Amino acid sequence: MKTPSSPLVRVDVMSTAVIEQCDSYIDKDLTPSPESMPVLHSHGNSLARISCLPPEILATVFRHYVEEQDFASHTSNSAPACMTVTHVCGQWRQVALECPTLWTFISSASARWIGIMLERSKNAALVVTYNVPVSPRDCLEQILSQLPRIKDLRLYLSVSNVDRIVDLLSSQPAPLLQIFKFSVMALGLVTLRDISNTIFQGHAPQLQSVELGMCYFSWTSCIFSGLRTLCVYGIATTSLAQLVPALRRMPDLEHLTLERVLIISEETELFDRVPLARLKSIALDATAIRTAATLFAHLVLPVDVKVALQLTQIEGPPNFSDLFSAMDKHPDRSGSVIRSLRAIRLADRTFGVQFSTATAINPIHSWNPHDDDIRLSIQFTYVTSADAEPTIIFDVCRMVTQDKIHTFFGSELDLPGRDFWRAGSACLPDLEVIYMNRSFIGGLIAALEIEGKRGSNVEYPLLRVLQLDGVTFEAGEPQELRDVLEMRVKHGFRIHALQLAECVNLTADEVQLFREVVADVDWDEHEERGGDAISDYSSEY
Repeated sequence: MKTPSSPLVRVDVMSTAVIEQCDSYIDKDLTPSPESMPVLHSHGNSLARISCLPPEILATVFRHYVEEQDFASHTSNSAPACMTVTHVCGQWRQVALECPTLWTFISSASARWIGIMLERSKNAALVVTYNVPVSPRDCLEQILSQLPRIKDLRLYLSVSNVDRIVDLLSSQPAPLLQIFKFSVMALGLVTLRDISNTIFQGHAPQLQSVELGMCYFSWTSCIFSGLRTLCVYGIATTSLAQLVPALRRMPDLEHLTLERVLIISEETELFDRVPLARLKSIALDATAIRTAATLFAHLVLPVDVKVALQLTQIEGPPNFSDLFSAMDKHPDRSGSVIRSLRAIRLADRTFGVQFSTATAINPIHSWNPHDDDIRLSIQFTYVTSADAEPTIIFDVCRMVTQDKIHTFFGSELDLPGRDFWRAGSACLPDLEVIYMNRSFIGGLIAALEIEGKRGSNVEYPLLRVLQLDGVTFEAGEPQELRDVLEMRVKHGFRIHALQLAECVNLTADEVQLFREVVADVDWDEHEERGGDAISDYSSEY
């Protein structure tokens, strides 16, 4: 059998028998004195298999360990992980000291270690993280004196340190800097010195990713040129006259996030649309829907861009019509093929809808806009005076896509009545799977009932799988569901699979009745009695 070629396999190690013989010699044939113990320990360590690893392999392992440990802890009293590996054995210490990149992950705020790490890292590019709980000013000043060497800089500052840090960031260029995160930890936006054109002395040619939070800055700054990732959150206001020209200087932008940013637009303002041909994702959080529509009207986005929106001030479907028109998103426009729809009632007047290219949506995460399969996520809140009709979910769906949606995932929908589900059937005629999570299902049972002797009016005619997770059955509903399932079998609209998980008010005998009319019934044997809930499913929202 041919041995795979790799650095680990190519290591010329002693045979197991030789190693065991040497261990036995050390352990049995020598009577160590206190003076000889360190020597014997050294000999024993040299025979360990890990001691046979080449230095470059050990150095790679050390770097992974250091990166994980140092970014997981920012306490001022703990020694950096790179110091820890130097105290295991002489070989490890030698490897660590001869590896400058091992000392580049600077996240400890203790001035005791910073000088050593800067010296041992030699001229290697630095990765720096500074958090509020660790505050010695001289420590951060010492680190930022090496600004031309830093390639990754993440600063999470208290208000009292901001002005001094901005001075330090403006004192030297940053020719190697690729990632810059600057966030001020404050309960609200406070008046601080702007991050202006003088930052990095206007020279950060390799900068690709910027994140700014709870601070003031100038959109004309050099840090807003040529970016691939931009995240801004918690600033008071900005205007289209400032934002649009800045985005124009980022033709290679791939990810854009604006969170809690009030964008002001003057009706008289006219700008040429900004093409962002490489944009992969855009997220707007806590944004009025009209503001979002105005911003999208000034951008030209790729067809397959991933969009996540948290919108306020919704009055009804016309708002979404204006939004999608501005986004140039039409049901018949080519793009990602949508296969599933998730609908969630997040609060009394707040809904969420997500459109995914996968036929199955992970039920563990009820709201996960970062899932790669989810191409469009919209969380929206009605204004107080508007009627919060849940059927808007299907109105939005019709505006977004004409694709044959395979799966509907509903979560926390409370009491959707029969009309809600009928609207869903009209919107989703090709639906094959309905997954209900922590919702009442009386309206769904009523909608699945076939009316007319010949079954001329059938909702969800292609439905094959019904999944109920955390559903509370009302009195008599298990029998009603069983009767409806049997009715669909008789009319040729059989549901082939029924999955039941953590359902309340459901017994083993009732599950057995389901098995009489459904070929595949998967039940987790969870039996729990719950209190009576509202049972008037005939009422509509």
